[in-house]
Amino acid sequence: MKSTLRAKICQTLVDCWRPHDWFALDERVENHYFHKAAIVADLKPRRVIEIGTRCGYSLACFATVAPDARYLCIDGAMDADSLECLAHWQSVVDRLAIDASLIIVDSHAVKSLPPADFAHVDGDHSFAGALADLCLVAHVPAILADDCDNAQVKAAVVQFATDRRRSVDWINDGLRQAAVLT
Repeated sequence: MKSTLRAKICQTLVDCWRPHDWFALDERVENHYFHKAAIVADLKPRRVIEIGTRCGYSLACFATVAPDARYLCIDGAMDADSLECLAHWQSVVDRLAIDASLIIVDSHAVKSLPPADFAHVDGDHSFAGALADLCLVAHVPAILADDCDNAQVKAAVVQFATDRRRSVDWINDGLRQAAVLT
């Protein structure tokens, strides 16, 4: 089962990877996205919020394992390549027929978000920014916080989990560390 899922995720990434992306697709990156997709496969969410969507790689992997879910994606478009990345995001959504909406806004300007079953937080990597993003999805029962190998993001996850009395499962996928908060 896991080998079949891994193969599906790897193929999705190959099919959806942005040509000449500075973030190169290799075995460690494939493993990173496989771990994230496996979490979604286990949870089977119907409504997903993603903060920090960039090119839509996580979204594509999530949609591979939860194709009937509705996705609300937020991106601040604050990077030098954001316009190209978000255009690529749209092509991924169109190619895979994902039921996804994109809001281009600094997540810190958002006051509330709709109900969801799962949230993926991969936005602001400062302590205050990551904590604010986590608080924005505090109403969501399962949260995947990415890039916890970043000390500020990890500290925000620990603070959020302590303040909200959430349990944390740490995942080290060989590329980055993530946290699942429930």
